[in-house]
Amino acid sequence: MTGPDGTPAPRPRRRTPEEPFEFPVAPMLDMSFQLLAFFILTFQAPTGESRIDLYLPSAPAALVAAPDSASTGRNRPVPGATSDLETDLVVRAEADELGDLVSLSLQGSDVPDADALAGRLRRYREQLAGEPVKVRIEADDRLRYEEAARVIGACSAAGVDSVRLAGSASEAGP
Repeated sequence: MTGPDGTPAPRPRRRTPEEPFEFPVAPMLDMSFQLLAFFILTFQAPTGESRIDLYLPSAPAALVAAPDSASTGRNRPVPGATSDLETDLVVRAEADELGDLVSLSLQGSDVPDADALAGRLRRYREQLAGEPVKVRIEADDRLRYEEAARVIGACSAAGVDSVRLAGSASEAGP
């Protein structure tokens, strides 16, 4: 057969019945369960996440200052931005080589443990009657996070309004 322009006409294609396509689910399920079993059996919980090192700043806090209006090069404190460094209660926490809490003191007097610290801070809070109680914790660099969290928790339990972290005064240098 030829077409109207004299070229041979294409043959009509014979249609073959389409075979139903089946997705092989069973082998894929077998493989996924094998992978799941492999990861469950070889999983080991990380032990390093249970200990977090807490690195505290070693530089002393600076006072807020603004340039003098006479441009003498001297700085004067900004009004309204008073420093609370003098009114903070200072808690010192020292650690041994392993990071365990060795000594704890509040305003220079020794405190046996975090519970006693909370009791003393409650008494300060009662004496100040309405004034905000602010605590600055000067901790040793080696102090473990769990120990530091225990001290911070004692401050929170006593109702302290503000807790600040600072490096140990002996580490700040000259």
